[in-house]
Amino acid sequence: MNEQRAAVTEPMHDMEKQSSEPVTLADIAQATGFSTMTVSNALRGKPNVSTANREKIRAAAQAMGYQANVAAMMLRNKRSGIIQVVVDDFEVPFHARIAKYLTQEATKFGYQTLVRQSSSSEREEIRAIKPNPGLVCDGIILDAPNITEDQVIGHVQGRPVLVIGDCASFKRVDSMDTACTDGVAAMVEHLWQQGCRTFRVLGAPRPSGQSEHHDTGKGFGPRRVAAIEQALAGHGITMTSAQYIGGEWTLEGGYEAAGRMLDEPAWQDDLDAGSTPGVICLSDTIALGALRMLSERGVTVPDTVKITGCDGLLTTGFSNPPLTTVEMDVPAMAHSVIKRMVAMIESRNHNEPASPVAHETVPFHLITRESSAVR
Repeated sequence: MNEQRAAVTEPMHDMEKQSSEPVTLADIAQATGFSTMTVSNALRGKPNVSTANREKIRAAAQAMGYQANVAAMMLRNKRSGIIQVVVDDFEVPFHARIAKYLTQEATKFGYQTLVRQSSSSEREEIRAIKPNPGLVCDGIILDAPNITEDQVIGHVQGRPVLVIGDCASFKRVDSMDTACTDGVAAMVEHLWQQGCRTFRVLGAPRPSGQSEHHDTGKGFGPRRVAAIEQALAGHGITMTSAQYIGGEWTLEGGYEAAGRMLDEPAWQDDLDAGSTPGVICLSDTIALGALRMLSERGVTVPDTVKITGCDGLLTTGFSNPPLTTVEMDVPAMAHSVIKRMVAMIESRNHNEPASPVAHETVPFHLITRESSAVR
């Protein structure tokens, strides 16, 4: 390996450049003790740098605020060092969190991100991923796609692309599935163990409308609902259409859906029969809005009703009561996604054969809290 052994004596927090000038590869080389060539190879993901030294160099680059010189990189390598990230909605905390960690991981690999919002619009997603002469991106990460796999492949025109979301129908495009159906099934089992025998699902399409999104990747709701139904069927329970309360996946949507749920005659019938309903919200945002409505209507949680969310937002630990949720490991997901994207970019730049298409699932675990626990 063409590496120079590092003799780093300064602590990482002292590495930040004091002047206002941009940090250069030479600055990182001086701070770490490696050669400029080794630093360059490490930040570009070249294989002739050991894993340990590459991580040291990337950590130093991040601490010093290094950003690749896009103009120089384009002239030298015919690439920009930019990865475009297209997220569904900035106001949805889960999507904003994905953008945050993707950006952090891209920086570690010497790339910058350009983050755009699609607002759940097929038209906006196509505009974002189509080649633009004024904006050159080396690769595209598409979060919660509203377009089909054929549309993705057709519009990216050979550039590396990876989709994040409920991507069961994507076979030819690299994907990271965040649907977490196994986690939702675990949620059902938890509520069953807590004594719930009647259930409601907030944010869900009714069964008759579940199939329309299956071929586009917009299957968060339908797949989670299918997992809930399968888990309940194992206990001999079949859901009725009235037990699905639709609504937007927002705080307001959860608030309004919970109000409609409480106004259903069947809800009071369940309470009169001595049942403790289990309310499964298909996202934490829905659940937080629903908790507000339950509080305003004097419905006690978890004594009268038990409620759960999904996504593992940090705010769920601070709600009243703290919310049971399925937490997805977004930092681990972001690392895997960016690592895969950089590998695809480097392979394309060096005219190397592309690796086989990979499909992964975000790691998750169930966090049980007071909103569903027996007191």
